[in-house]
Amino acid sequence: MTPVPLLPEIVVSDIVTDWLASSKYSNSLALADLEQTVLRGELDDSFLQSDAWMGFAERVHELWRRYDHVVLRGVPEVGDGASLLLVSLALSHRFKPYRKDKVVKHFRMSPWTTDLSHTLKEGHFHTDINTAPLPPVVTAIQCKVPDPGSPSQGELRVARLYELLAELRRRNASATLAFLQETDVSMVNETSPGGWMGCCIAEGRIRFHPETLRAGHRRFGKNPIDLEAHLQLIHDAALSVSTPIHLGAGEVLLVSNTRALHYRGACTVVFQSFPRAFTSREVYVLHMLDEPS
Repeated sequence: MTPVPLLPEIVVSDIVTDWLASSKYSNSLALADLEQTVLRGELDDSFLQSDAWMGFAERVHELWRRYDHVVLRGVPEVGDGASLLLVSLALSHRFKPYRKDKVVKHFRMSPWTTDLSHTLKEGHFHTDINTAPLPPVVTAIQCKVPDPGSPSQGELRVARLYELLAELRRRNASATLAFLQETDVSMVNETSPGGWMGCCIAEGRIRFHPETLRAGHRRFGKNPIDLEAHLQLIHDAALSVSTPIHLGAGEVLLVSNTRALHYRGACTVVFQSFPRAFTSREVYVLHMLDEPS
């Protein structure tokens, strides 16, 4: 079995933590202002030039280059996702907007939905926004509320592309390797009626999601008839080269959206009053358009 690397993680220093917690943007009412300021490239904070911040960013870059993902411990959960946006500045200053001027999305798991971002069901190893002409290159996830069943529920995993391919080669899964590297496929979701067509892996980058591949097959009928067998092999191989990641409140996972797949395990809820009052996993998510070279 391919060896799984130790978890690349950083415990954020007290100096950086204090800045994140005390920044004028730590107030949830200021999040919209922070998002718009960052999108315009006009954020001007002297702390971002300090030795403490530069040292932190250098450590993030070092682990990023080695592992394609980094876990940040000790990040305060403040500002309705503002601390996620601020700490992400250690990796990139270019963010993917939605609704024109929003950056941070909030997801709460629910027993009453089938939406992939909110369902309690086990997720898939995947990349985000995989039907876009140019998907974002980094996904950032911050835990707002851990799953009530944590750590056995709601775990995250990261499968790096080169380790996934090495494991498939070890398993002699030549047909699945060809599916990923040589076969044109179609992917479709509800926000991209025309979908995307091409090879899952090209120029060392991957775009992949079982549900968009299944939807593409339903829409166009052009994906391989043995698609499910390939998806199962990829899932099993990704599990074997990944390790569970558990995030406490405020903690962050930064993961490559082109050189790795990420995964979220099944979730649960605790009801205070059935059917609407319940506690469940909540996260903030944002996407970045570039990364350190």
